Amino acid sequence: MTKDQLCNLFSIEDINDLPDVVTKLLEGDIKVRDVIFRELILLNNKDMSYDWFQEIYELELAQRRQGKQDFTPNQVGRLASLLTGNPEGCIHEPTAGNGGMIIADWWNRCCKYTFPWDHKPSKHMVYCWELSPRSIPLLLLNLSIRGIMGYVYHGDVLTREIKMKYVLLNRTDDTLEFSEIVKDPDGKMQIVAKATDVTIK
Repeated sequence: MTKDQLCNLFSIEDINDLPDVVTKLLEGDIKVRDVIFRELILLNNKDMSYDWFQEIYELELAQRRQGKQDFTPNQVGRLASLLTGNPEGCIHEPTAGNGGMIIADWWNRCCKYTFPWDHKPSKHMVYCWELSPRSIPLLLLNLSIRGIMGYVYHGDVLTREIKMKYVLLNRTDDTLEFSEIVKDPDGKMQIVAKATDVTIK
């Protein structure tokens, strides 16, 4: 996906507007969101194995000076996932950025199953933190479009100060479905996975 394709899809002229436009998309009509999600998947040749925004984001939007932001190359994310080798269980990411490391691990776990529908998001929950308000929208998009379930904390992992907690909910527990994004300002919601469905309590 090129910068121009991305700007065209989101109807923006300046790539710096991307985080705000993605936020509006994620908080808006879920049917519109799903249409954009499908177009993003097609723009990236249906390859869900890596963070599509990494290169564009790093070149155009990274706040290296102010926020000391840098991004893990996709190959390093894949290698780290292979070294940890956990076939299932929770994923903890204290500095998630756009989610590149999580995506690499998610992909490696998905590939261990013969059929994609055998991979259950509820058995691979993520718990991730990110401080940058510019990274949060792309992180949420990256996780939601892959049907990932879990919790995203917009805040400082060192001080545990939380600006907002988001719950990623895949009600069908199906990797081939998108996840809902639910704001949890009180931080009290928990995902409950049952044999028939997945809910929040």
